[in-house]
Amino acid sequence: MKRRAGQSGAAGFTIVEMLVVIAIISVLAGLLMSGVMVARGRAREHQTKIIMGDIILALENYRTDNGDYPPGSGGVGSSEALYLELATAKGFGPYIKGERANVKDTNGNGLLEFVDAWGNPILYTRGDALTDDRDYELVSAGRDGIFSTSDDLIM
Repeated sequence: MKRRAGQSGAAGFTIVEMLVVIAIISVLAGLLMSGVMVARGRAREHQTKIIMGDIILALENYRTDNGDYPPGSGGVGSSEALYLELATAKGFGPYIKGERANVKDTNGNGLLEFVDAWGNPILYTRGDALTDDRDYELVSAGRDGIFSTSDDLIM
C-alpha cells in the first residue's frame, strides 16, 4: 500500500463514518428532547392542578365563612374578581395568600387574575352559567392556551 504525500501512518475515521456517528447522535438527541418536552408538559399540568386545588381550598373556606361562593360569569373579569375576593382581608379573609396565589395581569388592565402554569388565566364560573349541578367550575385552557379544546383542565 502506497502512502500519499502528507499522510501519516495513523488510522483515522473517514468522512462517511463521521457523518454516520453525527446522524446517530442527532437521532438520539431528538428522542431525548421529545421525552423532555412530554415530561415538561405533564409537570405543567400537575402544577396547574395544584394551583387550582389551592383555589378550591380557598373557595371552600370562603363558603364556610360567608355561606356561599363568590359570583363568577366565566370570563377573565370573573377571574380578576375572584382573586380580589379571595385575596383581600375583608371579613374572615384573605382566603389565599400571595405565596399560594399564582397570579398575573394577562390582559394589561392592572388587575391580577389567577393563572395556570402556562401563564393563561384560570376562568371561574359560578351558579346559573353551569349546565350541571356543580356549584362552580375552574377551567384552565391547558397547553394550547385555547379554551374549549381537548387539553383543558376542568375542576
